[in-house]
Amino acid sequence: MLRMIVGGVLCGGLGKRLRPLTNDVPKARLEISGGLTILDRLIMPMKHAGITDVYLLAGYRSEKLVERYGGGWRGVRIHYIVEDRPRGTLYAINGLLRSVESDLYLVVNGDIVTDMDLSRMIAEWKPGTVSIALTLLKSPYGVVRVSGETVTGFEEKPVLPHYINAGIYLIDAGLKHRFLEYGEGDVEKLVFPRLAEEGFLRRYFEAEAYWKSIDTVKDLEEARERLSGKRNDAKKG
Repeated sequence: MLRMIVGGVLCGGLGKRLRPLTNDVPKARLEISGGLTILDRLIMPMKHAGITDVYLLAGYRSEKLVERYGGGWRGVRIHYIVEDRPRGTLYAINGLLRSVESDLYLVVNGDIVTDMDLSRMIAEWKPGTVSIALTLLKSPYGVVRVSGETVTGFEEKPVLPHYINAGIYLIDAGLKHRFLEYGEGDVEKLVFPRLAEEGFLRRYFEAEAYWKSIDTVKDLEEARERLSGKRNDAKKG
């Protein structure tokens, strides 16, 4: 059965840890590679997944988003839901759920860079549930391997056997009320724990997918380096 799906991107944060780069623009508008912004690289895979309407859940310097995307960008209709101040992820998501009728909502954090396959995530989603994309935790530090009193080796920032929230959600319209019960706050603290307890929360995971949250200037530089390397490899091939 074909379902109506709309997209939403959480892009209202202040981006304080990325200043001065975010003094005049929201961090979703920072360039990441090849003239494309972080937000560009989120809208494009939504389009490839068949989504034709994307809502920017905006706040800080929202006029800069309107300046770039207007009412449409690369064949995708762009809409805006603007909050007057940051009130948490749940408030922003509820703005979308209240304002827009749809069968299914794909909501993405506007500060991530990833090549996760959104078409596959949608295809694997089960009706009557909320799907949450997960990624494995990467240690922020190098680790030391030991055997007894002997140091046996070093490993630079290994991937750890723990999942973290990747900031991509598929929400069944039939579960909207679970979100709308709350006002301000964070969806990860208020809604998801209850859905998990009641069996309505499902995971989506791609073992080989690239994922990075852009929280600091260092994160941005690392993502740019990674994507620049991929472009150079493609040119060589």
